[in-house]
Amino acid sequence: MSTRKRIAKQKKKTAKKKNGLVIIGVVVLLAVVAVIGLVTANKRPPVVGEFNTIEPQEWPQADGKALGPADAPVVVREYSDFQCPFCRQFSAGVQDQIINDYVETGKIRFEYHHFIVIDGNVGGTESRMAAQASECASEQGRFWDYHEMLFANQQGEGTGAFSDDRLKAFAAALDLETGKFNACLNSNRAASGVTADEAQAKARQVNATPALFINDQKVENPLDYTTVKAAIDEALGSAE
Repeated sequence: MSTRKRIAKQKKKTAKKKNGLVIIGVVVLLAVVAVIGLVTANKRPPVVGEFNTIEPQEWPQADGKALGPADAPVVVREYSDFQCPFCRQFSAGVQDQIINDYVETGKIRFEYHHFIVIDGNVGGTESRMAAQASECASEQGRFWDYHEMLFANQQGEGTGAFSDDRLKAFAAALDLETGKFNACLNSNRAASGVTADEAQAKARQVNATPALFINDQKVENPLDYTTVKAAIDEALGSAE
């Protein structure tokens, strides 16, 4: 073989080697980019969409899921589901009037209790997880603000309005300690508080929400404030 042919063959061999290294380099680079993309994606906050925010407020003698004096002669107990549209109606209407007329003045105690009905109707666990989330907020003394946040963001039943990511986003928007809240929600440790309320509701033969009891007497039309007010006044009169 002539010197010229040997040089040409060597150049061709060297070129192939360089091309192979380039290909390997490109493959490695693409792999690195893919890994970085996955890591970055995992660090991105979950997409929760837009939601309504509420202004935190001072609640009269707030005590967990209750408002008003612990020794009040009249106790009003509500059984509710955060996905229930009639419960939202009660919260925005009758509940606010009860608080203004009776709780603010120290005459009665108002208690919120969970009774999960919507999950059984539409499937899923949004009502139960929303209830547990409110219990997690209660651990930080913020049940009532979170209660308002949930009703402010109620949408169609079982539509994802109360997904776990959104429940966590609500807590962050209220400036709750998110690490503690998220750990509570993820662990399901608040489940017992919800099931305890459900057991109490079943003992009272509750079968729909909202259900309202005034000193153990059920109010037949809890969405009518005139009826509720009359029942409270009667109970207060009997307690004197």
